[in-house]
Amino acid sequence: MTRPDHFEIDFEPVGKRVDVPAGSDLLDAARQAGIGLASVCGGEGTCGRCRVVIMNGKVSEPVDADRRFLSQLEINAGHRLACRVHVHSDVKVHVPKASLVTDQRLQVGGLARALTVENTIKACAVETDPPTLRDLRSDLGRVTDAIESAYGLRHLAVEPSVIRQLSPTARTHNWNLTAFIHGREIVGFAAPARRPVGFAVDLGTTKIAGFLVDLETGAELAAGGVMNPQISYGEDVISRLVYAGRGPAAAAEIRGVVIEGLNGLVATLCEQAGIERTEVAEACIVGNTAMHHLLLGLPTQQLSVAPFVAAASDAVDVRARDLGLELAPGAYVHVPPCIGGFVGADHVAMILASDLDKGDRVAVGVDIGTNTEIALCKPGLAYLTSASCASGPAFEGAHIRDGMRAASGAIEAVRITADGPQIKTIGDAPAVGICGSGIVDAIAALHGAGLLNDRGRLQKDAPGLRMGTQGPEYPLALAPNTGTGRDVVITQSDVNEIQLAKGAIQAGLEILLESTGTPAEAVDEMIVAGAFGSFLNLESALDIGLLPRLPRARYAQVGNAAGVGAKALLLSLKERTRAQKIASRTSYIELTTYPGFQKRFALSMWFPAAHRRVREDA
Repeated sequence: MTRPDHFEIDFEPVGKRVDVPAGSDLLDAARQAGIGLASVCGGEGTCGRCRVVIMNGKVSEPVDADRRFLSQLEINAGHRLACRVHVHSDVKVHVPKASLVTDQRLQVGGLARALTVENTIKACAVETDPPTLRDLRSDLGRVTDAIESAYGLRHLAVEPSVIRQLSPTARTHNWNLTAFIHGREIVGFAAPARRPVGFAVDLGTTKIAGFLVDLETGAELAAGGVMNPQISYGEDVISRLVYAGRGPAAAAEIRGVVIEGLNGLVATLCEQAGIERTEVAEACIVGNTAMHHLLLGLPTQQLSVAPFVAAASDAVDVRARDLGLELAPGAYVHVPPCIGGFVGADHVAMILASDLDKGDRVAVGVDIGTNTEIALCKPGLAYLTSASCASGPAFEGAHIRDGMRAASGAIEAVRITADGPQIKTIGDAPAVGICGSGIVDAIAALHGAGLLNDRGRLQKDAPGLRMGTQGPEYPLALAPNTGTGRDVVITQSDVNEIQLAKGAIQAGLEILLESTGTPAEAVDEMIVAGAFGSFLNLESALDIGLLPRLPRARYAQVGNAAGVGAKALLLSLKERTRAQKIASRTSYIELTTYPGFQKRFALSMWFPAAHRRVREDA
């Protein structure tokens, strides 16, 4: 809670919050939060680099410096220079990537697996004579004649947008070019000897991971990630669905920002790979049911209230241009099927990539994120079983006093010794906050050292603890050694946030095992997927009860399995059929209606006493 003379500034999508005195400017607030806003002029308002967007809250009126660098249209949309804005209330701020000095660490890759290539796009080399006064066939006619003669393909469909691309492309390359054919339709043209490229996307609630893939060989040409810009409308899916439910304009707005983000990502990847965007002939996008509906512009009101019913859950193929994606003019986007509730196509992709549907062992897949999905498969069960846990954004650093997403200076590992805390930061930079893996590490260390009891209460008189403005807290890094000039601490409120998140996941796992008659010790393989799961200290996760204590050999941290699955679905029609089978054969448990869920959830917030470690004296 902020003090009466202080306001909370929420910087998104960075995921940092900071309390500042009334009247503070946003550049100073960003510095206090450890956010590297570009500011060549040092805050004098003369460089125009520290651009931000005011999402809500009361701030000072625009000044001449704002008008010097920003158009009136931009100012009307909330764009401002951070160094010239003074806060008069709690404020939510969007920080464009271009305004950041350093990027965040985004996990986009997953465990490598052999991908089946079954061309969805055929690349046809076309060589024909140019028009003459004696040969007045249309541009399209002479090209389709050449395709029929060389490949036996007749009566191909072609849309006007593709024809518009043909005439200049053919003349630029002297009637020697490549046609990309999807089924019985030409979807684009390119320079000679070019291979079709696909765009695979894991559209996460917090992060977007994208991959460019050669559709003939399956080779990955480029990969990258960005934060999902919809974060500015709410860190959780319900907040975004509620915003979209305000009306058609709001739904179009929140859909528009993610399309803009996808277009920016594919442009960056194409530049890295040295290809034209018009060579991207097909795409596959996976995401949870909320991301699926917002992307496709489907009704969301029924999805945001019980019983959380999807408007549609089958796989769809839609024109990229109809979504607003700037790919080949006739390119299609394949969106795989969802399962139920908020268990969407990303979960199907994770199951597919992890081979959870093979049924040759008892296996559990846990994809940890703002919305955590869990799936179980065992021999003898006709169906996979899945559940969705509203674990919230705490593992991304949200609602944590000094929490932040994984970026330079974020504490990512913690040990508590007789001499006090030992920390490791991303990039070995001075500490400016703590990210999800560091929070789990810190809480496990506090519990193991006896500074945090099983109920999750910090022990007031324990060594190293002190009383802060909001109760007991444990300092991890002191002001003289931090990058912000402020202490980085773990508070009682921080512990409570992690308890809620870990309680949701633990309860979901227990219910999934119970409902299928599976003892925890019978699990042969526990697959931990997702960006957070990639950097998670597994021992700390076991110590706090986030995951069941099984032999370490049974655990596999596989990274972004949903992204791997998206690539497989992009490359193979056979895998798309398999995905449809996974979706139809996966039953869904709604945890909130499961008997005894609330009691189980409450008990799951406790930390397991049996695994408290003795304080290390190293």
